[in-house]
Amino acid sequence: MSLLRVGNRVLQIRIAESAPRSLRRFLAQLACAELPTTPTRQIMQVRGGHRTRLTVDVGKGEVLLELAADLAGDPATLEIGVLQAAARSMAVMGDGEPALLHGSAVTADGGRSAIAVLDGGRGQGKTSLALGVAARKGSLLVDEFAFTVFPGGQPCVVPMPNLPWHVRADMAPLLVPNATERLLYPMDLPAPTVNRHRPLPLSLIVVPDHSLAPGELLQTPALAARDLLRAAVNDHEAKLRDPARDHVSIFSSADDVTISSSLPAFNPGEKTLDALAAVPVIRVGIGKPDDLTTSVTSVIRRIGQAS
Repeated sequence: MSLLRVGNRVLQIRIAESAPRSLRRFLAQLACAELPTTPTRQIMQVRGGHRTRLTVDVGKGEVLLELAADLAGDPATLEIGVLQAAARSMAVMGDGEPALLHGSAVTADGGRSAIAVLDGGRGQGKTSLALGVAARKGSLLVDEFAFTVFPGGQPCVVPMPNLPWHVRADMAPLLVPNATERLLYPMDLPAPTVNRHRPLPLSLIVVPDHSLAPGELLQTPALAARDLLRAAVNDHEAKLRDPARDHVSIFSSADDVTISSSLPAFNPGEKTLDALAAVPVIRVGIGKPDDLTTSVTSVIRRIGQAS
């Protein structure tokens, strides 16, 4: 049994002994030793089946992930698929908090706050930019699955040191020269000593934008920021409902995913957008791998101006 913890929410993952050994080892690495004080317990079962499919029962707080015996793909692809199913199911079963944002986050101000690098629907580069900033100005808190809570309306990123990130082969020499594995973890990067379990308030949101020149920065007004960040707020749920939107997925179609029971009447996404838009949001030009240093330097210079 593994326990995936996000804030005060816990997803209990039960996996059959017949599952691939690499997958059982991966889930054991995600396990948390300590439970929060008042957990909301949700259960996810991983077992074999005739086909690979996911059933999420929002009302009961239960998730069933069935893996076909002939499921193709290397171990890393399978691990990514299971992690996506777990994280996204946890977010869908909630009431908007924590919100699951599509992007990365790094520490700032000596670990007192966080900077999020979020999807704005304007091209790739989130992980590369976040890792570049982390290597020079802090440490990586989380990649891809940026769970965020809102105490007092303030967006705070939940550090997830047990969730893996993926370094693209063309970026590895620039970011993690000695990387030999496809999936690595925030703890694999050199980092200052910070509390990796305490949610950190967001002090800045950065959106990579391929329409800008590498390193070019543009401040985004709050109203425009709501629309710019909509992809970051909705992307994970949209990909859960339609796996065809994913670059890597263990599902073949939307028919493989069933989400039962209705979501709350209010739209938590709009509430999340309001809170995020209150944080300074900038777009940064990001080009080819050789341009990464320029983009990172511009972001770090902007961080210095704000501190």
